[in-house]
Amino acid sequence: MTAMARTCVIVGAGVAGVEAAAALRSRDGDCRVRIVGAEPTPFYARIRLPEVLAGRTDPSRLVLRTPDWYRERRLDLDTGVRVEALDPAQARVRLSSGEWVAYDALLLATGATPFVPPIPGVDLEGVFTLRSLEDALRLRERAHASSRAVVIGGGLLGIEAAAALRPLGVVVVEAAPWLLPRQLDRGGAAVVQRALEARGLEFRLEAKVLGITGPGRVQAVSLASGEELPADLVLVAAGVRPETSLARDAGLDVGRGIRVDDRMATSTPGVYAAGDCAEHGGRVYGIWPAAEAQGRTAGAAMAGEDPRYQGTVPSNTLKVTDLPVFSAGDVDPAGAVESEVTTGEGRYRKLVRDREGRLVGAILIGDLRERRAVLDAVTAGAPFAAAPGSASGKEGP
Repeated sequence: MTAMARTCVIVGAGVAGVEAAAALRSRDGDCRVRIVGAEPTPFYARIRLPEVLAGRTDPSRLVLRTPDWYRERRLDLDTGVRVEALDPAQARVRLSSGEWVAYDALLLATGATPFVPPIPGVDLEGVFTLRSLEDALRLRERAHASSRAVVIGGGLLGIEAAAALRPLGVVVVEAAPWLLPRQLDRGGAAVVQRALEARGLEFRLEAKVLGITGPGRVQAVSLASGEELPADLVLVAAGVRPETSLARDAGLDVGRGIRVDDRMATSTPGVYAAGDCAEHGGRVYGIWPAAEAQGRTAGAAMAGEDPRYQGTVPSNTLKVTDLPVFSAGDVDPAGAVESEVTTGEGRYRKLVRDREGRLVGAILIGDLRERRAVLDAVTAGAPFAAAPGSASGKEGP
């Protein structure tokens, strides 16, 4: 008599969930794999949402896995369906349809949700966040009927969204002393800011938002400095928070994210977590490469293997209008260690080394030819020598 095939349920159809499903299926051809995604659109490139906002890319071009991909791998995909409860004692989850689904192994790849600070007026009409494809389409529609925008947050998303909204006239409000404070140091951020100002964007740094005002719909953003920024569209891009409510309500160990070990296993047997919702070694990464690696690790573990996730070196690449920007590892924003800095017209290059001469972080702006070699060296904790013909040599800041 043939044993009944196992059922593996994956909550979340983003990069971590899909990578886990692929890894699981490649190792176990018999188990049933059911992926449950809350969004109506299957797995897509979330990092390209600013392109949709700018009208440069059709939404359909963001989809990364067609229905045939799931069908060929015998992966069952439910879109537009939420998991509303987790019952670890009975090893089952309840869907928004009311159906209870039993599992032998469960992956929580629930991602993250936008963080909206408790700013007075944040619930006014015309205030948006940008996390999903539906958000981008709603925001784009509103932009067509708007004349002035304020973006609250000068991080990666805020900068890319501000560039997309540039035809409106945009002011970016950032609480930190410089833009992209998690990815750049002051010198690199200054290069980016000058490039964006040359293209018409405005910035208010070290600025605190007191409130968003308007009778019924947004009309202005009030700053602690006393300045009133006119706006009929406001985008709050103040970061994201891991979506942990399902795990927390079920009694799993949750800190900033759902705590996992090197196998991506949670505190509850048979339940794993990966991606933006997971906390590994006290760290929530919130970046695409980490979600990919964690998803693959979780999929292998759900198939019965004993993989080990060793962490991910943070790296980011973005294109601010026509200016490419890359950072990786510890960029030493406080200037605590000696670094090699090269500057030029529209260029900035910073290499951060430890006492043994190993590359631990880097910033490249304007010229990204060294990006792969730099990332490999930072990841390996190895020395780095510039390739012949690449940007090198020290100049004044």
